[in-house]
Amino acid sequence: MAKKENSINPLWGGRFGSGVNDLAQSYSASIDIDKRLFEVDIKGSIAYAEALRKAKLISAIELTKIKQGLKKVSQEIHQNKFDWDPSLEDVHMNIESRLVKIAGEAAKKIHTGRSRNDQVATDLRLFLIKKIDDISNSLTSLQKTIVKLANKNTETIMPGFTHLQIAQPVTFGHHLMAWNEMLSRDYSRIKDAQTRMDVMPLGSAALSGTRFNIDRKFLAKKLGFKEVSRNSMDAVSDRDFVLELASVLSILGIHLSRICEELIIWKSSQFNFIELSDEVCTGSSIMPQKKNPDMAELIRGGSSKTIANLMGLLALLKNLPLTYNRDMQDDKEFIFSSLDYSEDSLRLMSIIIEGMKPNKAKMKEDCFKGHITATDLADYLVEKNMTFRKAHDVVGKIVAYAESKNLQVFELEISELMKFSKLIKEDVANYLNPLKTILSRNKIGGTAPAQVKKEVKKAMRILSQRK
Repeated sequence: MAKKENSINPLWGGRFGSGVNDLAQSYSASIDIDKRLFEVDIKGSIAYAEALRKAKLISAIELTKIKQGLKKVSQEIHQNKFDWDPSLEDVHMNIESRLVKIAGEAAKKIHTGRSRNDQVATDLRLFLIKKIDDISNSLTSLQKTIVKLANKNTETIMPGFTHLQIAQPVTFGHHLMAWNEMLSRDYSRIKDAQTRMDVMPLGSAALSGTRFNIDRKFLAKKLGFKEVSRNSMDAVSDRDFVLELASVLSILGIHLSRICEELIIWKSSQFNFIELSDEVCTGSSIMPQKKNPDMAELIRGGSSKTIANLMGLLALLKNLPLTYNRDMQDDKEFIFSSLDYSEDSLRLMSIIIEGMKPNKAKMKEDCFKGHITATDLADYLVEKNMTFRKAHDVVGKIVAYAESKNLQVFELEISELMKFSKLIKEDVANYLNPLKTILSRNKIGGTAPAQVKKEVKKAMRILSQRK
């Protein structure tokens, strides 16, 4: 049986005597992953063609043919009329191959002084910069939803927890604003990563720069980059910007997971702190009564992908010598996965929070459990000039005594409390009622309604100023 002769890639096969093995070709193709870069690839090629014209490497007519051809390619892709060919390996060669068919000889000049190495580095930066804008907008939208709900619940009392045990009373609004703080840091980190990403590699060619008179500052301005890379070897091999974004998205994923964990706990029958809307819950195939917080569970579970993707990128890049290595084509699958999770999860979280209703009565009821004002009682003794460690010991004994009687500390008679310290007087009652003690946490960052209202107002102002 005659051996099948595979075709040689027309874009780089000049020195080859035969085409790539079928398995090798399939194994090396990245088109299914990187074709989503088509818009930035076309944008980069148009700008590069203009730079070639500026350097007098192509004529005005050739520039027109190239630009018209690239616009036609863009239309074909948007209209799902483009024939993606895996044998051409990636998005760059698929577009260039089609451009040659449309624009003819002029298109064969588009790669003058340009390598796929600086081309893909440029495409990926452009793509991720835009994606960061999208995620930043979704983050802001989610934060606005959270802050709006917090504003309605500045005086809604609930138990605060440590070790998932009732600790001290807080306001529901204060708890929600803690979520906002987490997401504010995520916003800051992702915009910071975007700043370092805003450097153009185009013009670095394969690794040593270009001999042609390509105006890189002109290119950077055309593509919207603020800076131009300073070292061609680093420019084509640097993927720190991908690592940094993956790290930021993994932290965001952890935050979304933690928020969802609380929602899942609060939704349980044992807590019953919140009700979630039907549109973000599902039922059971066997238990008719079930209303499960599946969307929150999926966001919680899906966050693991962002951690795995970060680890995958770190492992992929950790031992690569300068400059470009083919291993690096796998960076896109990792970062695209984290981007997809983040975009979808942020939008879904906004829907979940917007439809969430707090069970204020149950939250308030649970504030009278777990000796929740024991710390306030210790603070009372400190204000009476007892050392805190001594006060801690005294209140610990009071708690043990109350538990022996199956009572809460606030349920004990004042006369019973007085047996533990001569410093305890009638005014101690104000330190035992969670509805009153919560008002005392009235310092910056505290849970008192007045402080929460200030933080809500500040957050609303910050969020309204974001572009």
